Amino acid sequence: MARRTTRLSPKLSTRKSVVTGPRQILKVGRNDPCPCGSGEKYKNCCESKGDVFLQKMAKKQAKEDKKKKKLERKKAKSK
Repeated sequence: MARRTTRLSPKLSTRKSVVTGPRQILKVGRNDPCPCGSGEKYKNCCESKGDVFLQKMAKKQAKEDKKKKKLERKKAKSK
């Protein structure tokens, strides 16, 4: 049985590869408290807004974490 060889297009060799990072989305269960801070269950509050809402909340949380790390670094340098 003969092996098949695949010929690649010359355009493919010059194409840059794209590396994507992990998707930023919060994991929230239906019965967990809503991340918006309302105090209601997620299923009764913001579940209808879908993944877009969770992505925005994840970005907001990532920014806050970045600020905290930056402040911690400043405190560590000043010691």
